[in-house]
Amino acid sequence: MILLAIETSVSQASVSLWRHDAEIYTSTWVAERNHDAFLFPALQQALDALSDGEQPDYILIGAGPGSYGGVRVALAAGVGIATVTGAKLVALESWAQLADGDACVVADARRGGWTVRLPDGKIEVMSTAQVQALAHPIYTTEAAGVLDNRGITSARKENLHPTASGIVCTWLAMTPEQQATAASRPAEPIYVRPPHITASVRKPWEI
Repeated sequence: MILLAIETSVSQASVSLWRHDAEIYTSTWVAERNHDAFLFPALQQALDALSDGEQPDYILIGAGPGSYGGVRVALAAGVGIATVTGAKLVALESWAQLADGDACVVADARRGGWTVRLPDGKIEVMSTAQVQALAHPIYTTEAAGVLDNRGITSARKENLHPTASGIVCTWLAMTPEQQATAASRPAEPIYVRPPHITASVRKPWEI
């Protein structure tokens, strides 16, 4: 079983290639709005690490929560590789690898809200007051001190980030039934709320 994983939902992005239960290639880079500039060279190097005749069986994409644009780049790349190799494309929750016991995972959702992964796996957007009221330890993908500065002082772990290797570990920890269910779903980003759309200052016919 050969697994190729892509995680670009965060600025510290990564690619990982596994043969059976062993990682044979990994690459990590920092990107803000230019994931594609680094992603495709890393994917080429990963595929070059395979022996002649080998192809990925599954392409695992970190579907977020996180950068919508980053996830879309990963999905587009995954679709291209899957089309050529015949691999199955699967989107998995990026934050599942960060879950730990009864802890919540929190990140800035902009517009005054926080994206929160509850211990039961449910993901929703909460206000600062709601996050402050959570009766669980809080882990965050934000840098150290960000939550403190916003009035949330119960953070236990900070500056966490999902990785492509973690995506593979999430997949390997799933039962065959869970893997089949995940593989049967459309590969798409995780949406935590509808997109923010602003009204045009002028009507289209006035432009």
